[in-house]
Amino acid sequence: MLETDVLIIGGGVVGLSILEQVPSKWSALLLERHPSFGRETSSRNSEVIHSGIYYAHGSKKTEHCKVGRNELYRFCQERSVPFKRCGKYVVATHPDEEQSLEELAAHCEYEVVPFQIIGKTWLESKAPLLKVSQALFFPLSGILDSHQFMSALERSAKEQGKLIAYNTEFVRLLEKDPWVVEVCENGKTFKIQSKVLINSAGLSAASISNSILNTDRYIHRFCRGRYFQLDSSFRGKFESLIYPLPQKDGLGIHVTKDLSGSVRLGPDTDWCKGANLENLDSFYECNWDELKGEFTSFVRRFMPSLEPEHLNPGFTGIRPKLFIEGKLYSDFLVEHQGHFIHLLGIESPGLTASLSLGKEVAHLIESILQ
Repeated sequence: MLETDVLIIGGGVVGLSILEQVPSKWSALLLERHPSFGRETSSRNSEVIHSGIYYAHGSKKTEHCKVGRNELYRFCQERSVPFKRCGKYVVATHPDEEQSLEELAAHCEYEVVPFQIIGKTWLESKAPLLKVSQALFFPLSGILDSHQFMSALERSAKEQGKLIAYNTEFVRLLEKDPWVVEVCENGKTFKIQSKVLINSAGLSAASISNSILNTDRYIHRFCRGRYFQLDSSFRGKFESLIYPLPQKDGLGIHVTKDLSGSVRLGPDTDWCKGANLENLDSFYECNWDELKGEFTSFVRRFMPSLEPEHLNPGFTGIRPKLFIEGKLYSDFLVEHQGHFIHLLGIESPGLTASLSLGKEVAHLIESILQ
């Protein structure tokens, strides 16, 4: 039986961040069921570094986003991870939306997130494809290469002597205090004993926590977001990211770009009715031709020249929306019960918040083991 001080389930960006920040005096092992890191939510998103403007005051999302944003820029600078602090516009598409924009500005003043109020004429001179009423500009937003970021976390963890087991899946809990779990690697099962057990399994995390804690109070309901790539005529047309005002269940279809200058639209918000962990892979597929009309209609509110033929199929990401005892829990959940720590509902802004979340868990590990 293998033994370790800290066992982490899940090799997404948050699991890697936790592994990299486990105090060096403790041994640590990360399990990931896929052949490499970040195969699910961590690699299927906008790759945006968020400012921390949307979330409730005092929430973990707000605090981890603001702290994590600064730590992420510093990490990328120090480790030569490609990034760009390009800023983001949140736009009112019609005078009727300006009151909502003012409310967002007041929230950002309270949270001490810097912004500028931008008029219609100035913004349309900077981005001629846009037709808007007013906007807020957030200079701390940016983009990064999420794959290289996760690769840097993996490399740093391995250089510290920490271990990662890919193609290895948590099966079940066998014993508590110390923890003994059964795992499966390439069809073969074996046991691992650990002093601290951490569940950072992303889409599977609620199910795993229920099995470990012998409860049914946690549920992840799945919500997918689809992305289209715009054709090459849009390359280089946007210096910054363009967001509408937040929509129900999400931030609304927005205009983002990658570090090469390619432009994409997304994500939308589509609850995966009937989805569970067994059939979830089927929800990565969709009828892209039918979806073009919906995307085009929404984005034309602030980019009226967009045509369906400009859109090419991109990719789909799935977000784990957390419900506790049947009620939506809209924040990150980081809990520890004895020597068990779990992280549930880690969706946007999870990438931005990943280093800060990892630091919180590292402090919990220290307090448990010291």
